[in-house]
Order: sequence, then C-alpha cells, then structure tokens
Amino acid sequence: METITIKNFLDKNDYTSIEKLEKTPKPFFDSEGVYRGAQTSTQQWIAPKSTFAKSITEKLNAHKHLKNNTIDGIQILQAIKPYDVHSDYIVQDNHVPISDPNTNPPTYTIVIPIIDGDYSTIIFDQLASFNNFIDYKENNPILEKYCSNEDWQKYCSHCHHDDQKYLTIKEVFNWTKGTLFAFNRKSFHCSSNFGNTSKKAIVIWLSK
Repeated sequence: METITIKNFLDKNDYTSIEKLEKTPKPFFDSEGVYRGAQTSTQQWIAPKSTFAKSITEKLNAHKHLKNNTIDGIQILQAIKPYDVHSDYIVQDNHVPISDPNTNPPTYTIVIPIIDGDYSTIIFDQLASFNNFIDYKENNPILEKYCSNEDWQKYCSHCHHDDQKYLTIKEVFNWTKGTLFAFNRKSFHCSSNFGNTSKKAIVIWLSK
C-alpha cells in the first residue's frame, strides 16, 4: 500500500468548521512509549456521522484509493510532545479500542496539518497487526542495514535508542497546512522531534 499526498485538501469552509468544532479537548497520557506517564497531546474526538465528518468523507470519496472507506475515528490532535514509534492498526480512545480490525480491516491513517511549521511524520517500512513497537522488537531480529545515525538524530532523537536497529525509513512527510497525507495503518511511524513547541492536525483512521 503506497502513501498518498493531496495538496490543498482543506478549504476555507473546512477551517471555519474546525474553528467552530474546537472545544475543550481531552488530555492524552502516554502509557507505553518513551514519555510513559506524561501528557503527550490533547485530543478532541469528532463524531463520524457529524456534518464535518460527512464533508470530509465526500472529499475522500473523490479519490480512487480513499473512496468507499469507513471512518473508524476522527479527531483534532494537538501534540505537545513528539510521538515515538507505533502503528495505528487498532484505533484507541485513551487506550481503549474503538475499532475492530476483524470486522473492519484497517486501511489508511490520514494526517492533515492545520498549522504551518517545521514538523514531519516519519513512516517506516516495518508493518504489524498491533500497535506497540515493543511487541515487534520482541519477535523480530535486529536489521543488518537500518536507519542511519544521521537520519535517526535528525528525526527520531526522542525515540528509544535501540528502536533504530529495527527500522528503515520508507518516507518522510514534511507538514504543509491543509495537505492530506495517508499511509497504511499497519505501518510503524513516529513524529519528528519538534522540541518544546506544539503542532495541530486533523487525524483520521479509515477501514473497509
């Protein structure tokens, strides 16, 4: 499954809708990753049957690879710490599963930045039918050729150091406001290390 990039996916009406949607978000605390116990983001979940979600679905249906999918989850994400390596195979709300991959096979994770800034999403070649990278490391060997030290320090310096030897980079999505980026929900991925700033995006999880 290849990645998909659609420039200017959001228009002025979408930004207006997002501003109206934004209310008090829920804090999200890391339970398994590098910031275990700390708040890493706020998340505002949007009902898949809401007017905004239906509008987004109409736009997705205009693309041959994204049409006829089901939205398992959609949220406004504000990340205050960079996420480390994980997959989105099972959508979770505060660590509680809200999707069943056996009933609705996962297809794409979609990230749509709603701010500009020096941010990136890193997609790795490695895949899994579970979310936690620690489970992958327990069942797979260290690679002979893995992510270079230069790239690891550039993008992933916040991640567990030993993760590097299990990963190779497939693609780097450099954030541009309003651009849709979609990738396989089985793909392990992470945020680039954005330091002490924060970033905001619409995140959508699709299935068939």
